[in-house]
Amino acid sequence: MRPSLYSLRVERLEDRTTPALAVTDAFAPDRVLVAFGDERVADAVRFEQLADSVPTSSITPLGFGLYRVDLAAGYPLDQALGVLSAVPDVSAAEPDRIVRSNAAFNDPQLAAQTGLAAIQAAAAWDRGTGTRNTVVAVIDTGIDYSHPDLAANLWFNTREIPGNGRDDDGNGFADDIIGYDFAANDADPSDHDGHGTHVAGIVGAAGNNGIGVSGVNPNTRIMALKFIGTDGNGYTSDGIRALNYAAANGARVANASWGSNVYDAVFATAIARAQSAGLILVTSAGNDSSNNDAVPFYPASYSATLANVIPVAAVDANGQLAGFSSYGVNTVVLGAPGVSILSTLPNNRYGSYSGTSMAAPFVAGAIALLWDANPTWTWQQVVAKLKASVDPLSSLAGRTTTGGRLNLAKMLDVATPPTVPPSVPPPASPPPATTRETDGARVLSAVFHGSAVDRFDRVRVQFNEKINAGSFTIADVTLSGPDGGFAALSVVPVSGTNNTQFDIAFPPKTKPGTYSLTLGVDIFDIAANRMNQNGNGVNGEPGDRFTGTGTLASGSTSANPTVALPLAIPDSGTLEIPIVVNRDGSVSDLNLFVFLEHFHVGDLVLKLRSPADRTVTLVERRGTDGSGFRGTTFDDEALGLVSKAKSPFLGAVRPEESLAAFDGQPARGVWTLIVEDRSPGKTGRVTELRLDISTTNVLAGSVRTQAFADGAPELRVESQALIGREEPMPAPRIDLSQFLAWILESNQKSRTSGPTLP
Repeated sequence: MRPSLYSLRVERLEDRTTPALAVTDAFAPDRVLVAFGDERVADAVRFEQLADSVPTSSITPLGFGLYRVDLAAGYPLDQALGVLSAVPDVSAAEPDRIVRSNAAFNDPQLAAQTGLAAIQAAAAWDRGTGTRNTVVAVIDTGIDYSHPDLAANLWFNTREIPGNGRDDDGNGFADDIIGYDFAANDADPSDHDGHGTHVAGIVGAAGNNGIGVSGVNPNTRIMALKFIGTDGNGYTSDGIRALNYAAANGARVANASWGSNVYDAVFATAIARAQSAGLILVTSAGNDSSNNDAVPFYPASYSATLANVIPVAAVDANGQLAGFSSYGVNTVVLGAPGVSILSTLPNNRYGSYSGTSMAAPFVAGAIALLWDANPTWTWQQVVAKLKASVDPLSSLAGRTTTGGRLNLAKMLDVATPPTVPPSVPPPASPPPATTRETDGARVLSAVFHGSAVDRFDRVRVQFNEKINAGSFTIADVTLSGPDGGFAALSVVPVSGTNNTQFDIAFPPKTKPGTYSLTLGVDIFDIAANRMNQNGNGVNGEPGDRFTGTGTLASGSTSANPTVALPLAIPDSGTLEIPIVVNRDGSVSDLNLFVFLEHFHVGDLVLKLRSPADRTVTLVERRGTDGSGFRGTTFDDEALGLVSKAKSPFLGAVRPEESLAAFDGQPARGVWTLIVEDRSPGKTGRVTELRLDISTTNVLAGSVRTQAFADGAPELRVESQALIGREEPMPAPRIDLSQFLAWILESNQKSRTSGPTLP
């Protein structure tokens, strides 16, 4: 029977809504993945079997009895799947599905490593801070291997000679010193995206080095395995190659913060064979707010049959299951911190993200620390100890197998492993698999915003279903800040969201600090149900109130157009909107917020020009009819590319060209948004526009907080090369062989002071 053809997706900091997955291009039309039952048979024999069965252009061994068959031009994929499934000893034949990353945005709050406190890391580190014996493979978008908080903890392939172009150790990969890029088929797994670098920092950012942050295992070894390409896409075959590489080259733990709802028999076979090699695969549970027992999410749901798969749900700082996190009493093992997690980002930066992608590496790092302390344990003993050491939480009872959150201190407190992990009985009435018509609405997210970076004046709330707008008034809202409580001014539905999003306006607040919002419970859905925030099926309880917070920081400037908006976009013409910035200093970060409506947004090209006459293309003819940029922030730190997003464009996206081109330029002067209409017949207008600029005049190496367009702070280390620099500072692309030689030398020295990059 032909399997379903759907794409995978990278699980990361989600926007709390799941975009529809395109299926027209969800797999390679000319490739088949094949798993043989007996993995010991020589490749030459399997090549002959496969080539005799279907016309091929090439056959690639993936390891452990798995192969990729590239079909000859014109040979139908459906026919190939049927023929290859019938080949003797073939256990599975699947299409080579595309893995793609989804839109994402930065969490608006910076809470400095509260996740480590929640899992009692400090107490655990009193018992051990890692021995560097356990290798953790991060299978993702790559790693910024030159980051000063990651470089010293990279895995190093001592059997390979850097930069000679040869496969010295005979493992099939030339110059694979710190890992491999399976998307580009080269030995440079640098991170184009940021997701993999953030995950790696949670696992094992270097500790006790006087800079930045610390990972869960401060002294580990991280293997950089990239399989998501620079276009945001990858293939299942490359994910399998990465997993098999990890198992074959000494990794004992692998982190996979991605997945889909489609079962893939070849991928399942690869995980099973990695289990035979003693590898534990830690995965994100998914960000769909759903029950994985009812709607499977893979690879997390392979845990139903493969005990080496450890799916992780996300919990917040209060121990509550995050509103976006998926769960499953039979398929999700435990919870870990996944909201506002501070970690490493490319270009020596740090940022705070949320998602089950952030929860999984907490567990991967914890397993590595446990294995470092107990190197003779089997993977089964490690998993049993992990399960036995959780902190029981009411929010996870009946929603995860253990009913608890990761506790690092408990994991390290006993020298002998348990034989049987404990079980936490589910409540009498487990949560429903899906939202019922009798269930009230719940809040998925609440994000504080401001008309300028240094102020809050509204908060946008998103529900999981349509709300009766008449039932949601200022009487349902409680607000407070550093100076105490204050009243909301209005509650207004956000246009185009079908009453699932609302803006709550309040008087402008400029005092830095934490602001809080409480909602409910008398907010009704269209079926007249009160809120059901805790998801227990009983509406309108006191526990169904929602509480969220936002942190207002200072240190940046925000500028609005010097002309009145809205402004019409001339048909087949160009609109230039000036923005005057009255701030000294050099640009260290820049974001642009725009609300633009157009009957055919795909006609438009948007550019930003600096006072020094440097121009960056923000978007070039993307999107479809009847849509626009409906509150879009162009931000280099966003994880979703505008070229991969769908209109209407919402939230934060990365522009076509990097805004880092403005780094080091003077901030003061007239900036210009350029809107070009490249096709006749359709019109539109710009209704809102804001430019947010952070500047730097600080000493090299100092740490400071900056605020962005939505008030979201980000911690970053300013490098000396950035100070006063007039040219853009691109992502670090140093000579890999020289860098690796430095790594080898650096790792022989004391690590207490941290590395100094060449």
